[in-house]
Amino acid sequence: MLLGLVALCILLGANLTQVFATHSSLEQVIQRQKEGEPTIAKVDAQLDALASGTQRLAAGGNANAAKIITALAENGIQVKSSH
Repeated sequence: MLLGLVALCILLGANLTQVFATHSSLEQVIQRQKEGEPTIAKVDAQLDALASGTQRLAAGGNANAAKIITALAENGIQVKSSH
């Protein structure tokens, strides 16, 4: 009985150590993802500006811009109107 309890404690201790190690690894991954957020926001803003400019060109009669806007819409990408 005592041997079983000792084995159980060792097993639980090993599992707890693994849980803490995994938790630490996940925290590091989350931190690395957060470090990229400003870059993602910058690229997102640039893409929005590019899409809005393309939409303005299409509205002004530019056939190539209209093709791009149509292709975006066919792929489920909605371009926000910018006035």
